[in-house]
Amino acid sequence: MCKFVGKQLTAYSDKAIIMTDIKDKKIAIFGISRLRMGTDGKGITTLVAMMGCPLKCRYCLNDRCHYDVGGNGDGSDGHTLTPGIHWVTPLELYEMMKMDNIYFQTTGGGICFGGGEPTTQHAFITAFIPLCPSHWRFTIESSLSCTTDAIEALAPHIDEWIVDVKDMNSYIYREYTSAEPVVKERLAELMKLVPEEKIRVKVPLITDFNTDADVERSVDELRAMGLRHIERTEYIVKPS
Repeated sequence: MCKFVGKQLTAYSDKAIIMTDIKDKKIAIFGISRLRMGTDGKGITTLVAMMGCPLKCRYCLNDRCHYDVGGNGDGSDGHTLTPGIHWVTPLELYEMMKMDNIYFQTTGGGICFGGGEPTTQHAFITAFIPLCPSHWRFTIESSLSCTTDAIEALAPHIDEWIVDVKDMNSYIYREYTSAEPVVKERLAELMKLVPEEKIRVKVPLITDFNTDADVERSVDELRAMGLRHIERTEYIVKPS
C-alpha cells in the first residue's frame, strides 16, 4: 500500500509523492455515502461530504455542512466532536475508502467530493488523490464559489466537474445564496484548464427565486460560453 521513506510518503499509485506536513492535514467530514450510481459520475461512486461552505443557500440540502464541528479532532482543545462529524487525514480517508476498490475497479467509478463546498479543501484533496489506485476516478460537486488557486490546484486531478450554477442572473444568485456570484468567472477559468467534456453544469429551477424563463436564460448564457453538458434540475424544498 503506502510506505514512509524518510520525511516523505510514497503513494499507492505513481501519481505523486506527498510530504508529511500535507499528509498530516485534517479536515472535518460529515458523511460518506457508498454504492451510488448515476448521480456522481461514471460507475459506482462513494460520496465524501466535507464540512464548510461560503454560501448560505435558502434550500440547502446539506445544511449540516454549516454546523459547528465541536472540536479539532484530537481532543486537545477540550471539546468533543459533534456527533456524525469526523476529522480525517488523507491517509485515514484512504483507509476508509479502500473497501470500495472492487466496485470502482469493475465499474470505472471512484470518489465524489461534495459538501458543503469541497473546493475549499483543495489542499486536502490533492494530498488524498495520489494515495489511491490509478484506476479510481475523481469527481467534484461544486458551486465554484472558490478561489482561482483552488481551481488551478484541482484541475490536474479531477476527472469530472459537476457544477451547480444556481442562476446566472446576479440578482437571483445573491437573493438565493446571500453571496456574490463568481461562478461565471470561475467557469471561464476552469474551461482554460480542463477539456469542456469534463464539465457538467446543473441549472436548477428554484421555487420562489427563479422561473422557467430564468433557467432558459442561464442555459443560453452557458451555451454561449461553449459549455455543452447542461442539465436542468429542480430543487426540492424541505418542509419548514
